[in-house]
Amino acid sequence: MKLVRGVPLLLERHVHVRGYVSVPLYKHKTNSMVQTIATLIDETLMVMGVHLHVRMTDEEKAYLDAHFELIHIKKGEHLVTRGEEVCYLYYLESGIVRLWFPDKENREISARFIQAKEFINFFLSHEEHHAHYNIKALEPCKIWRLPKKDLHQLYELSINFNKLARIHLERSINRKIIREEDFYTLDAEARYKTLLANEKWLLRSIPLKDIASYIGITPQALSNIRKRI
Repeated sequence: MKLVRGVPLLLERHVHVRGYVSVPLYKHKTNSMVQTIATLIDETLMVMGVHLHVRMTDEEKAYLDAHFELIHIKKGEHLVTRGEEVCYLYYLESGIVRLWFPDKENREISARFIQAKEFINFFLSHEEHHAHYNIKALEPCKIWRLPKKDLHQLYELSINFNKLARIHLERSINRKIIREEDFYTLDAEARYKTLLANEKWLLRSIPLKDIASYIGITPQALSNIRKRI
């Protein structure tokens, strides 16, 4: 894991935002050659289709740019290991990560794949939180991370970041419900066809053995299905 500190210079100041308590924020010197986390999050809001409802203020963007830091993860390296304490919110600028856990026979079960311009995890409680999944880089990844204490200060400060967190949580819950329903109501072939309809990008980037575990079948069963359709 490589930590990059080449972000724009920061100058401390204090602001008061929409009735919240005054907290230290930072204003960075503009640098058109550096893509900041605030710019990336704006792009994510556009992709999510919520940019008309969630518009970060200049003060909120300054806080994001001041407190996130950029790290590099090599292909095959784990960002998070199952069972360890989670101390950061992570945003994936580039690359692909795989969330997985071992079953009772110690086989790797794929829970989700995350591509660029998405948050990797948004749930960080005030209490000690331990990872349920291993998070592995399937490609070289550029990842931004925000310390837990700064995240909770951001929740207190930023109305718009609270909106984003709520929308992200709602969509994550809906995704989980639909995925659970599919496992119990669809056969293996139907689950694969659902993946083709909704997550076809996985086939361009993810090993078939990982896709097989993602839809709950063996690699051989997946191979047979692909030959039939």
